[in-house]
Amino acid sequence: MGHGVTVVLRSLSQLIRLPNVLIIILTQLLIRYCIMQPYLYADMPGLISPLPDFLILILVTVLIAVAGYMINDYFDVKVDTINRPDRLVVNRLISGKAIIKLHIILNALAIMLGFYLAWRIKAISFGFIFPLISGLLWIYSAKYKRVLFWGNFIVSGLSAFVIMIVWLFEFFWLRMDTVQFVATIIDIRWVTYLIIGYSAFAFLISMVREIIKDLEDAEGDKSVGCNTLPLVVGIKYTHLVIAGILLLTMMLLGYAQAILYRLGMYMAFWYFIYTVQAGSVYFFIKLFLAGGKQDYHFLSSLCKLIMVAGILSMQIIFISN
Repeated sequence: MGHGVTVVLRSLSQLIRLPNVLIIILTQLLIRYCIMQPYLYADMPGLISPLPDFLILILVTVLIAVAGYMINDYFDVKVDTINRPDRLVVNRLISGKAIIKLHIILNALAIMLGFYLAWRIKAISFGFIFPLISGLLWIYSAKYKRVLFWGNFIVSGLSAFVIMIVWLFEFFWLRMDTVQFVATIIDIRWVTYLIIGYSAFAFLISMVREIIKDLEDAEGDKSVGCNTLPLVVGIKYTHLVIAGILLLTMMLLGYAQAILYRLGMYMAFWYFIYTVQAGSVYFFIKLFLAGGKQDYHFLSSLCKLIMVAGILSMQIIFISN
């Protein structure tokens, strides 16, 4: 009985990608409390957007993400039968028809709550972001995942979206108070730079991880006719593409670190050296030694750790304020 419950809970965790959901929640909480509140509302913390609205924003993001994971599993049943037979959930724990229903329900709830938030910040255009993201996730799973590079680009963009949406919501909230908006215009610029930096980091690291996953899943992808990068240009050139993206990420981060150092934020400078940059160097070494599915799985996990390390740096930025 206990074993059966454990299996079900583990399968549900895989279906909703629980670790990814927790990373989404952590990211958005850190943005609010380590970036937005201390840098935009240092003197008047009570003016930040209401906590219930912010929690709804997190819920909307999570609902859309979970719905996206579910529909991805629905379209990937054949591929996952080859790549991850031990982690197959669709048609084993839950039927494909049930997945479609859950996908519709979760997205409908997320879109309704998204338009509620748009009403709260008096920006109806904000509400249309959520059906757009939901539609992109469907198109990605149904079509673009199998098209060279486009699938990687969409998923990486959605990783950046998790960060950008918090800033966009706060921007519209702040804009409703013209006096406060003008008073914080210099701080808004600094916060915008931070958000762009973290979004770019999330985009690039996600791109690396998605291509690594293509290497890991090459066997199953080939069986269903996917045109992923490894299947089109080969493993050697795919390694070079990954190395190029990661090198670009390290260079951009190095530029950001130089700015932090000039601003006297030494703790943040050294944090990035010993976590993200060191992790990236180790990734380079392991990448050019990799040659099998287990190696690529390890690199995928390492990518996630590098991303989490980057996200946690927001606490250091907060302490350095």
